[in-house]
Amino acid sequence: MKAGSALAGIVFKAPRLASVLALLFLALLARPLQAAGPKPETLRAWDEYIRIVNEHVASSAAGDSPFLWIDESRDLTQRVHQNEVVVTNHNPKNIPQGLIHDWVGTVFVPNLTLDQALSVVEDYDRYNEFYKPVLHKCAILARDGDKATLNVVAVQKVFSVTGAIFTEEQVQLVRLGPKKAYITSNAIKVEEIADYGKSTEHPFSESRRPGYVWRQFSVKRLEERDGGVYVEVQMIVLSRGIPAGFGWLIKPLVDELPRWLMVGMLNDTRTAIESNNKGDKKGVN
Repeated sequence: MKAGSALAGIVFKAPRLASVLALLFLALLARPLQAAGPKPETLRAWDEYIRIVNEHVASSAAGDSPFLWIDESRDLTQRVHQNEVVVTNHNPKNIPQGLIHDWVGTVFVPNLTLDQALSVVEDYDRYNEFYKPVLHKCAILARDGDKATLNVVAVQKVFSVTGAIFTEEQVQLVRLGPKKAYITSNAIKVEEIADYGKSTEHPFSESRRPGYVWRQFSVKRLEERDGGVYVEVQMIVLSRGIPAGFGWLIKPLVDELPRWLMVGMLNDTRTAIESNNKGDKKGVN
């Protein structure tokens, strides 16, 4: 993620975030990792949460509820039109032995059509270009019309600690007309990678994995109106719970790092859409 774009609109400072991350990793790595895979009750809570999310996706697609999150507030819409990236979270509480991180954010790209935006959002082969340095790989394994299966490797490095995640994702585009569409992405396989980039690189065993990401699901919503295209991303991740005694230390990370990453991703998405269609902008209704 580009440092400049990732920090836009954030109220905390990068050195503070880096310090929190460093302390977090030291705290986690100092503790012997026990069987770190998700428990059955954790996965049941995740499945139920994603079921509710999918119900909301269907409801908003049918027009029974607002299609975009920002439609719930006129102030949010105005802020987006002022070139701001708006982000919030809906993190649920009381997930047994785990955490669900549910973040949503929106940007507005003026003077472009839905098809122009989708030409970038669906250009998966270029994702490692759009979202570098966090995204190291995005390869299409299979594609059938509006459905695709992707291999993705995302990497986040803090000081000497590197967290690398491999996912196999099933992606589906649903068009709701000429000016509205959404894309769901479900990670059907998630591996955390040890010694990433080294000759000893290998997936963590289930009993030793750090638990940064156990499951992942996302929804992108795009709507052409008001003279441009709204791009909204909802990212939902299941991770290990906070170790006992470390809540005071890790809570700032849980609150701030996903926001930082989401803002960076949305800024990079807007930049990619604008750059790809530079010189080809059209007025839209």
